[in-house]
Amino acid sequence: MVEMDEILAFLEAKKRRNEHGPLLETITVKNVQLKDGTTIGEAIIDQDTPEEERETVNKLLNAESTVASSSFSTKPLSEVVEMYCDEQESINNKWIAKTAKENRASFALFVRVVGDDEVFSELQFEQLLDFKSKILKLPAGIKTKPQYRTKSIDEILQMPDVPPMARNTQNKHLNRICGLFKWAVINGLTDKNYASGLPIGKDKNARSKVDPFTDADLIKLFESPEYREYKFKCAYQYWVPLIALYTGARLNEICQLHLQDIKQVGDLYYFDFNDEEEDQRLKNSNSRREVPIHTKLVDLGIMTYINQLKLSKETRLFPDIKRNSNGSYSDAPSKWYSRYMKKQEAKDGRNKVFHSLRHTVIDQLKQKLVTLEIIAAIVGHENGSVTFDVYGNKYQPEVLQEFIDMLEFDVQHTEYHQV
Repeated sequence: MVEMDEILAFLEAKKRRNEHGPLLETITVKNVQLKDGTTIGEAIIDQDTPEEERETVNKLLNAESTVASSSFSTKPLSEVVEMYCDEQESINNKWIAKTAKENRASFALFVRVVGDDEVFSELQFEQLLDFKSKILKLPAGIKTKPQYRTKSIDEILQMPDVPPMARNTQNKHLNRICGLFKWAVINGLTDKNYASGLPIGKDKNARSKVDPFTDADLIKLFESPEYREYKFKCAYQYWVPLIALYTGARLNEICQLHLQDIKQVGDLYYFDFNDEEEDQRLKNSNSRREVPIHTKLVDLGIMTYINQLKLSKETRLFPDIKRNSNGSYSDAPSKWYSRYMKKQEAKDGRNKVFHSLRHTVIDQLKQKLVTLEIIAAIVGHENGSVTFDVYGNKYQPEVLQEFIDMLEFDVQHTEYHQV
């Protein structure tokens, strides 16, 4: 890349040469990066005087590109969106049905706000910032709520006292557009990611939408007649909540486990949370982890349950759970557990859900002064440290065993009996 100092030094030499003899040749500079990041392949500077040339150089290096590159495709926005979605859904198989639906909804909103007739390669900062400003004002449900669905975007924005959509929802829309532009740059459909500055980040003052369970809640949930008298219709109804309580794993991570994901090293058994099978999906790369099986689960009979499944030639840990149309195993168990919590009177408000078990685990480990890195390794979070997230291998199950066994709850569990 051409440096400012190099050009100015050349101009100074040319000025001195002009004072004592013939002018030097014209200046030809290549790969000049403009102020906005746009790169010009070649520029020829040939003014009457060195002073004029110096002024031209300064203007050049501080300029912002105002001309769309003709070397990029003239595909309309909607066509580029379709190309991106098709690739994610089919070629790379990155999106399950639910993810595809959510992403397409964000792009449909983007097209609606920006305009379908826009050429994608001509979309730059001005259009993206306009989109962002409108997203931060638009309410939720503009396609479904009666007061919005027949109105245009501008008409909705002009309505008084319209509450904006949740900040988390805003950020999801903006991040998806950023991902679209990142892909477009890689595929030569635009010159740079003009959406890189769109995401607004999480609201640091926002309270978590999910509360951990109290000790009283846990007693209601795990000392219920269903547990004490073996009244569950399916084995997963006994085991899935217990695994969540003693690992902090997400509901779908547990429901999609295969028997081959229960592994052993020495005398230690552990869950290998992965997405190696076609029917398995994880939230992110940090979700791939190996978590020791808590001694309490072993005492309650989980290995006996697993051996029964192997004798029955089953391949999954919970064969009674079926995938829904979105490719997720968690749908039916989530609905069942919501009903179960309500029956046990352990659902006091909207902030107590199955995911509260995960929050309960994290909270207890935190109160026992377990480090952020260890907690993140157990529950599959990014811990924010480049040293731990990028370098070296993940924690081995043997290392995590003592921290898993720190999870202790004042609950009298009942040993598993085959249902």
